Amino acid sequence: MKKLKLISLLTLFALLFTLAAACQQTQDSDTAQTGGQGSESKLIAIITPPHDNPFFKTVADVADSRAKELGYETLVLVHNDDAVLQSQHFDTAIARGAAAIICDNAGADASIEPVRRAKDANIPTFLVDREINESGLAISQIVSNNFQGAQVVAEEFVKLMGETGKYIELVGKETDTNAGVRSSGFHDIIDQYPGMSMVAQQTANWDQTEAFSVAQSLIQANPDIKGIICGNDTMAMGASAAVQAAGLTGVMVAGFDGSNDVRDSILSQADGNVKATGLQPIALITAMAVEQADKYLKTGSTGVDEKQLVDCVLITLANAARLNNFTLFDSPVVSTPGSSSGSNLIAIITPPHDNPFFKTVADVADSRAKELGYETLVLVHNDDAVLQSQHFDTAIARGAAAIICDNAGADASIESVRRAWNAGIPTFLVDREINESGLAISQIVSNNFQGAQIVAEYFVGLMGETGKYIELVGRETDTNAGVRSAGFHDIIDQYPGMQMVAQQTANWDQTEAFSVAQSLIQANPDIKGIICGNDTMAMGASAAVQAAGLSGVMVAGFDGSNDVRDSILSRADGNVKVTGLQPIALITAMAVEQADRYLKTGSTGASEKQLVDCILITIDNASRLDNFSLR
Repeated sequence: MKKLKLISLLTLFALLFTLAAACQQTQDSDTAQTGGQGSESKLIAIITPPHDNPFFKTVADVADSRAKELGYETLVLVHNDDAVLQSQHFDTAIARGAAAIICDNAGADASIEPVRRAKDANIPTFLVDREINESGLAISQIVSNNFQGAQVVAEEFVKLMGETGKYIELVGKETDTNAGVRSSGFHDIIDQYPGMSMVAQQTANWDQTEAFSVAQSLIQANPDIKGIICGNDTMAMGASAAVQAAGLTGVMVAGFDGSNDVRDSILSQADGNVKATGLQPIALITAMAVEQADKYLKTGSTGVDEKQLVDCVLITLANAARLNNFTLFDSPVVSTPGSSSGSNLIAIITPPHDNPFFKTVADVADSRAKELGYETLVLVHNDDAVLQSQHFDTAIARGAAAIICDNAGADASIESVRRAWNAGIPTFLVDREINESGLAISQIVSNNFQGAQIVAEYFVGLMGETGKYIELVGRETDTNAGVRSAGFHDIIDQYPGMQMVAQQTANWDQTEAFSVAQSLIQANPDIKGIICGNDTMAMGASAAVQAAGLSGVMVAGFDGSNDVRDSILSRADGNVKVTGLQPIALITAMAVEQADRYLKTGSTGASEKQLVDCILITIDNASRLDNFSLR
């Protein structure tokens, strides 16, 4: 009997040991599935600087398309060169259990900890374009050979200047190692020539508008310069505009990146235009990163070193016609001046692409125009009327057949559209109207008042028709901001229990909305809701609600973005609960098709001003929403 009891106890211990081992195995398995190699996740997170710079837009677009070709889902996020926002995006990727992260980072030092957190979560990071100042955290760091590229640009710049003369250097963002490396490469060549005299060196933070302003001031102080060399193409375009605005002749401008804007500037051969750039083959680099991520996820190794350099290529008038989207082809891919009338070109001018709404405008216009047989020129005005005016002048100078524009101000855009009309170039406006009729052929916009009404009705219902709320308003110069606010109040003000405790602009911006909402929540901790003039602000407001630890606060937006769709579907406390879909993909396609019809027949067959109704998006239909279209 004792023997039987002993056997029974041994059997019981064995069973418990087996169960414990199985539980541990399950826990280990669950931990492994948080992401990375061996994970079931098919999500690749893509984190980049703002898409208003075509270089970074190419990074995002190539990574997105190559990942999808390889069978992955993607999550595209923009960090705005803000290390805090980038850190939040890494946390989002980790929380979503991403298989891998592709990142063009926000700072060589500031990005170390997010990459480390991803590694600790078993999610491999693949860096492109910019390195971090630590090895062994990222699986790959693939960058252009910035020093070599800067050297070849500097050699051409010195030759263009005849090896003598005063010049200015515009440097990139100080936190970006590439800025210093390129500047060192420039000087490794230029400083060998005693006749070359640098009269000023100043940062313009990779930004076109800032470069225009900085160059303008430096030109006023040094009107006898013969050249400006710039750490990237975006700054080169700003410097070129400043040279032309000053009426200077014979000034050589050089850039670095290989953008289509600079390619076109080189090909135009106009005085003051950019004359040379260094092509960073970022399309190739990004594709390499995605393919290495795929290989690592499947095999546990990329088969190559962590740090990889890809040489740059000098771009001048001799080969610029072969350049397109940061890729140098074997034969010309664009027409040079005089080879065609330019009448097959459609210029597309929009606000910054870091807002997915405006990226959709640009992408849909670009793809639909190409489907109809047109070449395209995609330009970003950054909601800056001066920059938009320059872009209209570029379109006019290029002899564009038509302009598709999501404009930079209802009043500020009138003269630009008028100049295009006087030059015989029809303009087709989407999303935002101008305050004058008879200049644009079409003005196609969402029915913002109707859309705001249906969002407000749902918002009131969510709040139980009573409680304190905050309103975040869009940019004051944009008529849509006022129309949406009026639509909200047309409904909300019918309910005496609804009390607006604050109304403040956040200028359509997520980061600004987070900051504004945070301050207003501190002053009004008992709010029950925040209603926002667009989805980007709604995402910022939602983050502020969650950061404050509030519960039961209803957030509403307006646009119908994928970010807000995902927020609605997650059902988390503090997330966005409702938005109004502006069918901007449909609106933009309508504009391009009307442009095509007008160019072929002289008429669109429709009125100038056209309204397209919005659709309420809630938990009931959010899963059918994708890229501003309801499936």
